[in-house]
Amino acid sequence: MSMITTGQDGGVVAVRLAARAINPLSRLFQRELATLLEKLEVRRAKLNAVTISFDAESGASSHELAHLMALTPAQAADCMQMLAAYNRLLLRLENLGLPVVAALSGEVSGHAFGLALACHHRLGLHDTRFSLPQVRLGLAPVAGEIVRTVRLVGLRAAMPLLLDGAQFDAVQARQAGLLHAIAADVAQLARLSVAVQDKGASQPWRARQHSPPGGMPDAPALRALLPVWTARLAGQAPPAAAILCAMVEGMRVNFEQALLIESRYFCQTAINPRPRKDRLYL
Repeated sequence: MSMITTGQDGGVVAVRLAARAINPLSRLFQRELATLLEKLEVRRAKLNAVTISFDAESGASSHELAHLMALTPAQAADCMQMLAAYNRLLLRLENLGLPVVAALSGEVSGHAFGLALACHHRLGLHDTRFSLPQVRLGLAPVAGEIVRTVRLVGLRAAMPLLLDGAQFDAVQARQAGLLHAIAADVAQLARLSVAVQDKGASQPWRARQHSPPGGMPDAPALRALLPVWTARLAGQAPPAAAILCAMVEGMRVNFEQALLIESRYFCQTAINPRPRKDRLYL
């Protein structure tokens, strides 16, 4: 059964993905996503937009854990290569040259949420819920989930989502800047999807003068906040400390370098759950 299905209405391609199948370390999923992107790139000149939605399943965020438990230090290089390949696929989606609209409903969690963050516009039904719960599973988010979240909402607003695995409702996601609009029902969601298709096909952090909300880590308010969070994380699971390091270090470099830093911390938490105390310098 295909993990990705498509349909077309005029110049708009509607893509639907099985949320549970989205896994950056799955070669099968990467092949299906690459095939989709190739088709979209070939037909780009004849298309107006792409919409993406998910077949969500409750609890789908934990499906990857059993696979990751099998990772060993000898597989670190393979882990990094797989993540680099997946990140390139998401960058192709971002750079498609067409507006990519995520029309969201239900529980959007883990890597499904990560893929939605790579879309240019995110719209959600009023009862949609968002989370990146990997820290609760002993892992760090990956595949741009840390990098994009921090660039979209800023360091302070991203902390509950990334460090606590908190769940945001649609209103909270909208207020944070993760969601562009909320729809009362499916019909309004469809209308909003049409309305945003002429609002561009670029990410805010690609703008020359972009600065994340709340500023950089050396902003006075954040400089005072970071030691508090570092102390708080001392008694928590090791992945939380790795996530905070990835958040801060990623803000100090360009987007592509931030993805590499994020991938390193993910592989660290997946392969070796012990914290690297030498990196807790925040």
